[in-house]
Amino acid sequence: MNGMAWRCDFPGERVQLPTVRRLATALLGDCPVRDDAISCVVELASNAILHTMSAGGVFTVGIWLLGTAAWVAVKDAGGSNEPVLHEGHQGQLSEGGRGLAIVAALCTRLGVAGDEGGRVVWADLSCGSDGAGADAVGPMSREEIPLLETA
Repeated sequence: MNGMAWRCDFPGERVQLPTVRRLATALLGDCPVRDDAISCVVELASNAILHTMSAGGVFTVGIWLLGTAAWVAVKDAGGSNEPVLHEGHQGQLSEGGRGLAIVAALCTRLGVAGDEGGRVVWADLSCGSDGAGADAVGPMSREEIPLLETA
C-alpha cells in the first residue's frame, strides 16, 4: 500500500456523517482495518459535532495511510470539556458515553492534542497482521500533528 494523505473541512452538522463515512470508505480502499478505521473516524467526527464548538461551525477530517499503518484524526473548534474515555459500565441503557471507548478498543493508539480553542483527536490503526507499522503514522507531539497547523 502506498502512502496517502487526505484532509477536508466539513460543516458541523450531523448530515455530514454519511459523507465522512463514504469518503473514508473510498480512501481506505483495501486496507485490512478499513472498517475499524471508518468506525473510528465517524465516531470522532460525531463527537466533534455533538460535544464541541464545531456544532454549527466546521470540523476537519484527516486520513493518512503509510506502509502498514492508517491514522485518522478529527480537528474540532474546541470547547470547555476535554474528551473523556469512560471506563467500566455506565448504565447499560444509556445512549451515549461509549464512543471513545469503542475507538480505543479498535485502534493501536488514541490521542488528544490541543485545548479549548481547538483539539485534534486521533487514532492509529495497524493495517498489518503483526501490528508492525503502527508507529510509522500518528504523530505524538503537538508540533507533529498536521491538523493543528493553520492552512
